[in-house]
Amino acid sequence: MKILLCCLAGVTSTLFSSKLKDAASRKRVDATVWSASEHAVEYSSNLADVILVEPQLKGSYEKIKADNPDKPVILISDDDFKNFNAQKIFDMAYEACQK
Repeated sequence: MKILLCCLAGVTSTLFSSKLKDAASRKRVDATVWSASEHAVEYSSNLADVILVEPQLKGSYEKIKADNPDKPVILISDDDFKNFNAQKIFDMAYEACQK
């Protein structure tokens, strides 16, 4: 499973990517997780199975979704991101990829 975390600048996304990898490991899912800034998403989105969009990019969510109609694009809630609820977000991404 390949998860792209779309972020604003990459500061918290590195830590959050690590937390998502840990969540995948706990579920015994082989997952690759990486982050890309809003401006670099178009260059790596084709490699992803699912795209997670951080709350700071709420305004770009529809564009990212429109640019990637063949894959799940999930907007992370403010609360889940603020509380680093990586397990819940990973579970949402996993379920979206199973559909």
